[in-house]
This record gives sequence, C-alpha cells and structure tokens, in this order.
Amino acid sequence: MSKRSWVILGVAAGLLIGAGAPSTARADLESDEEPGEQPDEQPGERPGEQPSEQPSEQPSEQPSEQPSEPRHGFTDDLSWQLLVSSYYMFNAHRVAGPYNAFEYPYADSQGFGLVFAGGDVGYRTDKWGLTLNLRWGQNVDRLSELAPLTRGFATWIPCEKLSLDLGYFGAFVGVESADEWENPTFTRGIIYFRMQPFRHLGLRATIEPHDKVDVTVIVARGSIFGTEYPSDVRNTVQAPAVGAQVRYRPGASTELWLGGVTSPNGSNGNRDWQAILDFVARWSPKAGMLFIDADYQFSSRGSLTGLAVSKQWGVSLGGSYDFTDDWSLGLRGEYFGATAGAQPGTVFTVTGTVRYSPVEYLIISLEPRAEFAGNDIYYSRPFVTDPATGNTVPSLNQDWFFGFWIGMTARIGN
Repeated sequence: MSKRSWVILGVAAGLLIGAGAPSTARADLESDEEPGEQPDEQPGERPGEQPSEQPSEQPSEQPSEQPSEPRHGFTDDLSWQLLVSSYYMFNAHRVAGPYNAFEYPYADSQGFGLVFAGGDVGYRTDKWGLTLNLRWGQNVDRLSELAPLTRGFATWIPCEKLSLDLGYFGAFVGVESADEWENPTFTRGIIYFRMQPFRHLGLRATIEPHDKVDVTVIVARGSIFGTEYPSDVRNTVQAPAVGAQVRYRPGASTELWLGGVTSPNGSNGNRDWQAILDFVARWSPKAGMLFIDADYQFSSRGSLTGLAVSKQWGVSLGGSYDFTDDWSLGLRGEYFGATAGAQPGTVFTVTGTVRYSPVEYLIISLEPRAEFAGNDIYYSRPFVTDPATGNTVPSLNQDWFFGFWIGMTARIGN
C-alpha cells in the first residue's frame, strides 16, 4: 500500500474509535441530571451487563456557565401616562356655568366639559429622579398656579431612608387626589376645594425612620393653601409656609395620617399666623376602601388668606367597593363649616358613584350629587343683570343643589 493509503486508513480508524466513546459535552446538554453526575447506563452497554473495569481518565470538572444578568436599560426607570377625563353634567336648577359661588369642583358647569387632558412622565433611580405632570382643562387653574404644569420637581435620594424633592410637588393634606380614578367618586368634595392645599413650591423631605412610619417635612413659598399671597400684601410676607406629616401603618390594610401646615395669613406681614390640621384614617380590605378625613383651619388674628372667614372645619367620610373587575361603587358624605365674625355657614354634601370599566384603560362613571347649605350659595333662576359687566347671569337664591354627572376617563401608561 502506498503511503497516502496508510494515512487515509489511520484517519478512518481514529474516527471510528472516537464515535464509540461517550461524549461528555453532549451528555450534559441532553440529560436532566446535574452536571458531573453519570447516567445509569453508559453508551455501548447492554442493560444488566457489568461495565468492563478499564481505567479511564475523568474529565476535569468545568465550572458551569452562569447566565449573564440582563442589562439595566434607561426605560426600566421610566414611567409615563397619558389621560383624558371628560363629562356631561345636569343641574336641577337648569342654569349654565358654575352651580355654586365657591368655585368647586373641577367639573362644575352644566353641559359638556373637559376636566383634564394631559400626561405624566417620571424617571427615578436609586439615587435621583425627576417628575413632570402637565394638565389642560376648563378649570385647571384651580389645581395649579403654574398651569399647564401641575407637578415638576427633582429628587435626590442620599440614602435608602431619605429622599429630597425640590420644585412643585403635591400637598400631603387630605385624602382625595386631583386624578378622579384615585378617588371613590368622580368629583372632588367641598373640603378638598375649600380647605386643602393642592400643590407646594419649595423643598420636601421624606424620611422613613421605621418600616411602618413615614415622616414628611416641607418648607414652601406662599400660604397654607399652597398659593401665592394676594398682590397687595405679597411683598410684605417673607416667612415661608412650613409643615409636617406622620404616616403610620399599624397593619397591612390600615393607615393613619396626622399632619399640618402653618404660615402667615398676610394681613400683618410675618406676624399673624394661620394653620390647618389634618387627620386621615384609611382602611383598605381586598375588595374596597374606607376613609375618614377631618380638618380644622384657623387664623390667630384676622381672616384666612384670600377668604373672609377666620375658621373652617370639616369631616369627610367615604369609601368604595369593587363588586367585580368591571363594576364598583363609591360613596362620600361631607360636613363643612366656617365662621366669618358671628355669621356661621354650613354645607352638607352626599355623593354616590357607579363605575364601569369595559376595558382596562377606560372608566365610565354615573354620579348623582346633592348639597344642602345654611346660606344661599347656589345659582338659579331668575336671571339678573350683573352691574359690573352688564351681562345677564343667574342669581344666588338657593340653599340646595342636585345634579348628576356622566364621566368618561381614558388613560394609558406603564
């Protein structure tokens, strides 16, 4: 045989010998055993036959390859939301425009209206973050002095138990939110509008001294209402508004909040002060939520900022229950009182809301609302001529109100 034939024959013999030997790599991939364990039957052996005792080299154990962790992307810390909330409102007094003299709620006019349209974006890491909320709507100026901006602040998180926010942020007073789907009812109450601040421009610190306790402290521009002082006294007040709140969670479904905000009232520079005290208890079982919110507001001397009264107080009771994933019921009852000199004023409100969510991002609401006041604060017929503008307007001659809303809210986000 030629030299080339011997080479070909040797290569073929080597391939045949290699085919009869077990492949460790393939056995590890195809077997359910842990790496390094041998299967009961070795390739090439018959069942019940003892393997030949031939020394063989054990392959050196290779460390198993660990799956690489997914990279943390920019979008993992990004949150966003788009929303539209609109309504149709019927007023039993059959007058257009706002139904009361106190300018509440956001959806306060008979006929069709737009509560809010806008969006939210936030970015938050373990060390810092930013938040930006924008809203447009027929009464968005009641929510924010900086409309369409309704929130905008930067966050620094120096440690796990402390975060600092600087900018325009939401107030901690009260239990209701500007976004209707976060509340049991479609419209917000008189206590929310008449007594509680919505936003603050300043510095906020949130501390978690215990797993069940959060403490929030603020130093902000303006009055206890979160708004600037009237232009005629704005330059005479240099002291900021200051406030604090403690939130305690005694159980998985129970929260207790106690807080307050104080500031000068603006009537005598920095000297005459005013304050609001707020207490909230929330219970959130699996299928619903119950709350009580009690507020007391007073000025030590003179009237509260922007109002003709020196004291206000109120209690709100409410809750919601989810019958199914699509249907829920919300209720709220309120008592509000105020004192202007020796003239007290009171308002009772009762609100019920049936909600239907045919798809995940859509909420349809039907809400009747009744109010009863100690004074004539509701507009009705006959129409009169406004001496200041010459326009024909309804008159304040009713101490009761009834109306209902059909609301629709669509939102999407992560």
